[in-house]
Order: sequence, then C-alpha cells, then structure tokens
Amino acid sequence: MLILIVVVVAVFIGMRSERARQAHQMWGSYKSRIATMRGLRMKETMNALFGICALVLVVIMVTGIGG
Repeated sequence: MLILIVVVVAVFIGMRSERARQAHQMWGSYKSRIATMRGLRMKETMNALFGICALVLVVIMVTGIGG
C-alpha cells in the first residue's frame, strides 16, 4: 500500500513539474511574440511618421509656404 502511495505521489509530482515546464515555455514564447509585435509596431509608427514628414515637405515645396 505504501508503495502505491509513493508511486501516485511521484506521478502527481511528475505531472505538475511537466505542466510547470510547459507553462514556462509558453510564457517565454509569449514574451518573445510581444517583443516582436512591439518592434513591428514601432517600425510601422516610424514609417508612418516619415511618410507624414515627407508629405508635409512636399506640400510646403509645392505651395511655396515659408519662402
């Protein structure tokens, strides 16, 4: 009976440690995806900012504002 209890406890601990390992891997993957998404958003924001600046410069040159 004692051996059965030890086996059940060992299996339970093994299952919990496997779940913890999987959760840790998923969290690492999630953090990596979030960092990638932040980088893409920053890149898109910078591209939009450059596009707006270029558009403003073109409008200024075409209309002759400021000169």
